Amino acid sequence: MQNDDKTVYDSTDSAEYKAKLDAIANDPTMSVEEKSDAITNAMEDELNEISSASITSDNTATASEPASGSASASAEVTADPSTATYGDSSATVSESVPPAEAPTSSTVNDAIGVDGQVDYVSPRDVDGDGLIDLTHSRVDGIDTTTHYNEDGTITLIEQDTDSNGTYETAAAQQSDGTIRVAEDLDDDGNVDLATFLDPVSGAPVRQDTIEGNAITETLIDSNGDGEADVVLIDSDGNGRFDTAMLDSDADGRTNATLVDTDGDGRFDLGELDSDGDGNFDTVATSADTDLGTIESLEAAIPADDNYHAQAGTYPAESPSDL
Repeated sequence: MQNDDKTVYDSTDSAEYKAKLDAIANDPTMSVEEKSDAITNAMEDELNEISSASITSDNTATASEPASGSASASAEVTADPSTATYGDSSATVSESVPPAEAPTSSTVNDAIGVDGQVDYVSPRDVDGDGLIDLTHSRVDGIDTTTHYNEDGTITLIEQDTDSNGTYETAAAQQSDGTIRVAEDLDDDGNVDLATFLDPVSGAPVRQDTIEGNAITETLIDSNGDGEADVVLIDSDGNGRFDTAMLDSDADGRTNATLVDTDGDGRFDLGELDSDGDGNFDTVATSADTDLGTIESLEAAIPADDNYHAQAGTYPAESPSDL
């Protein structure tokens, strides 16, 4: 469809997003709360910009309507893993297709789990058991690798979204249904940021900052309004969260900061905004009142998540409200 108001998204925008995140993380004038809010806002702005566009063959994105006959978003992963949604992707590619004859129908898109213009697809049986283990493809100019289970279902999708030769973005469905999008922001081979998306709406429900394979900060949208209202921080680097910042009234402002100062799992010190004016006006200690436990907030993290392994905490089951 011809669109006179094109919205273009290309590698320059991706680089600007990365630079914006780096600037926020390294800004010495911002508090942890301000950084958390800034990162959340930046992520939402970027997702909105990407979701309004479709990637073209020269790795730019222009606003457009889905092509007639294309598969719906609820049945597959879209071209950008940051807005990925998953469905039943049990189709298996049976043979390699030369680039000149590569099909562009939704059949191939379903099989590789990515919707877009496919100009190359090459399935691989790596272990020689007669089943496809992975498929290399190029979708809308993005090099993509799709991994399969023995039953043909997709287990992982990797993409070189910035076209620099490294697969810095990977999307995989988790046991709780969310889609985990892992990003290596500095191309050092390690995941720096992991965002968990609702499989239906594509909205972020959680985001982890990762340093040296350990989760150091988690932002959680506990009420599903699209805004992070719980921030958990490991301030001493021992692998366990000890600080929490809460927006309990969903007004976009932190109204409680709680700290476990002695590492016993209970909050010992709190700063509260009791009148909702955005300023902390009350200091509370565990000697005055029960400030609660860090476990009650960690329960929002699924039981089989890597955080519980690093922290040595194992809740009985995943929460049903995330």
